[in-house]
Amino acid sequence: MSEEYVIDLRQFTNVLNPVYAPYLHNKHRYLVLYGGAGSGKSHFACQKIIYRALSEEGHRFLVLRKVARTLRQSVFQLFLDYLSEWNISHLFNINKSDMTITFQSNGSTILFAGIDDPEKLKSIERITGLWIEEASELLPKDFEEADRRLRGVKHSYMQIILSFNPILKSNWLYKKFFRDAKPDDEDVAVLRTTYKDNIKNKDDVAYHKLLEGYTGNSRRVYTLGEWGTLEHAIYQNWKMIPDSQFPKVPKTDLDYSLDFGYINPNALVQMLVDLELRKVYIHELIYKRRQTTPDLVAEMKELGLIHSVIVADSEAPDKIEELKREGFIYVRPSKKGAGSVNSGIDYVQQFELLITDSSVNVKKEIESYQRKVDKDGEVLETPEKGLDHAMDAIRNLLFTIYYRSGARMGEVI
Repeated sequence: MSEEYVIDLRQFTNVLNPVYAPYLHNKHRYLVLYGGAGSGKSHFACQKIIYRALSEEGHRFLVLRKVARTLRQSVFQLFLDYLSEWNISHLFNINKSDMTITFQSNGSTILFAGIDDPEKLKSIERITGLWIEEASELLPKDFEEADRRLRGVKHSYMQIILSFNPILKSNWLYKKFFRDAKPDDEDVAVLRTTYKDNIKNKDDVAYHKLLEGYTGNSRRVYTLGEWGTLEHAIYQNWKMIPDSQFPKVPKTDLDYSLDFGYINPNALVQMLVDLELRKVYIHELIYKRRQTTPDLVAEMKELGLIHSVIVADSEAPDKIEELKREGFIYVRPSKKGAGSVNSGIDYVQQFELLITDSSVNVKKEIESYQRKVDKDGEVLETPEKGLDHAMDAIRNLLFTIYYRSGARMGEVI
């Protein structure tokens, strides 16, 4: 006989941050969760979907992000963590390779896909609910396609949850759900939160201190959860390109730059610099918070970078030495000094920056990267302090290798 389990969901709201509890049973077609970093938006979206999968039979939830590869170690892992924490993993069929989670008792399934994987999306039918994580990464046409997937299927209610940081007012989300929204729209529910609403994570003092140290636009968006404005953009010389347009060249022609972090993310970018055409191709490889150095080393080895030229943040000499001991013999400390940040920015501005579509964190940073303004309203040369780790990596590489010599490291000039 199969063993039976009883799951008591009557006190489920006790596991939620109180600010989200009223939205557990919200039935609006669009549930818009936006605000600052660390506010628990993604956790609530995950918790609500698990709750509905347990309590309503026959669901097919689809969890979307712009790029499929970003799902596995973010939201898919978040679902696995909650099933484990609540000691109910054994009640689900979990396919880690296909990223599907099915509740054995009632057949409710949670699927994961990226907008950049159209073939997989075409094969997913009868969707009864959607969660779009980092919705600001999508284009309007991406959202419209996702919205169309949630029609014609009868269920208790069909809802699209959108979670995101309000990067810029120029983003389509602001126009659709805020600027042009009708106050009495019965299809839309909106909730803004900040890290202060995440009382379940109130002991993460280091992260809270980091957020409170942000300035300018980064503080507005990630600390206060308000819509950002880009008034004094540092870089306007950039555009997004399909991943397929990153030139296919020998690895020896590529450079890599690494900005270390832990509470901040480790940010590793791959770059191809064309000095003649003044173009820099940029592709994001790693962008992860709370990644230990051994885990970083393992991922870099998996990426095949053991013999690559890597410029690494010179403010972490211990980590650079550890990389060298692990076989990354071509890692070099970045060149820094008085005026190096401003000089580096000036140099980067001399190139056209071509960023691959899947480099979603590079895009997020460059969209909000701007100069400080002093108390008198004067615009300074110095960048605001905030989400700028990929920006540092890009600048450090160009300044260290190319700024003084005009050639690749190791070339004779």
